[in-house]
Amino acid sequence: MRFGWLILVAVTGSALAQTAAPKKPLAFEVVSIKVNKEGGPQTFGVTANGYQLRNLFIEIPIMTAYVPQTSMAMYGADQIVGMPFWASDERYDITAKVSDADLADWHDAKKQPAMLREMLQTMLTERMKLVVHRASKEGNVFELVVGKDGPKFKETNPAEHHTGQFTLPDGGVMSWEPRDGQVVTHLYAATIREISTMMLNDSGRQVVDKTGLTGKYDVTVQPSPLRTADGQAQAAAAMDKEPMAFTRVNELGLKLVPAKGQIETLVIDHMEKPPEN
Repeated sequence: MRFGWLILVAVTGSALAQTAAPKKPLAFEVVSIKVNKEGGPQTFGVTANGYQLRNLFIEIPIMTAYVPQTSMAMYGADQIVGMPFWASDERYDITAKVSDADLADWHDAKKQPAMLREMLQTMLTERMKLVVHRASKEGNVFELVVGKDGPKFKETNPAEHHTGQFTLPDGGVMSWEPRDGQVVTHLYAATIREISTMMLNDSGRQVVDKTGLTGKYDVTVQPSPLRTADGQAQAAAAMDKEPMAFTRVNELGLKLVPAKGQIETLVIDHMEKPPEN
């Protein structure tokens, strides 16, 4: 009887050890990182089989990999502490491909954002020895709420397919349209986190989502007033009185309310230049 009990304990212990084994983090199968020396278009985002960055800074995949746990979709530059100078000065090209085994999940719109973040984190850890931690402090924020007449943008139609220059952390896409010498910004299938991050990043404060809007939305934002050919400023007086972020948020049927809140930061503990390949 004792012998049988020892066998049971050994088998159970082995099963527990197998169950407790840490899950191997998702990783790109192939990664190429090179300093950009040719210039050219600046793009980043997911591709049909991975991730690509062209002629941009390493801080961009860091901001995408470590999405804040607050309502922001990406860290702003002033929310990252200890970033090495080269990471926001030298421009890089990155091409990363997922394995054939992960390709089906990669094409699942619900799974892809989390996969992208985990794979970027693995890449940054392996290639740049990146070590980070999160910190927070109380400060001045803006709470984003719905205006009295409701939002002035539509919920995304899943049957409509849109492409963009940039893929956002929650899976939305952003593109720009030249119009009358200026640039109109479009967001498709974007969460409120992404809308507040990309459209209101010049508000001067972190924006906290209090809208209660949980869907995905299509948003178009008109360009900021520019100077005319003869040097006269368009709507200069209005811009002096009110930052463009407030104008944009009003156009969207939303409202910014000053408040106190927790401002999350990402602290870079260690980071090395990536070896080129």
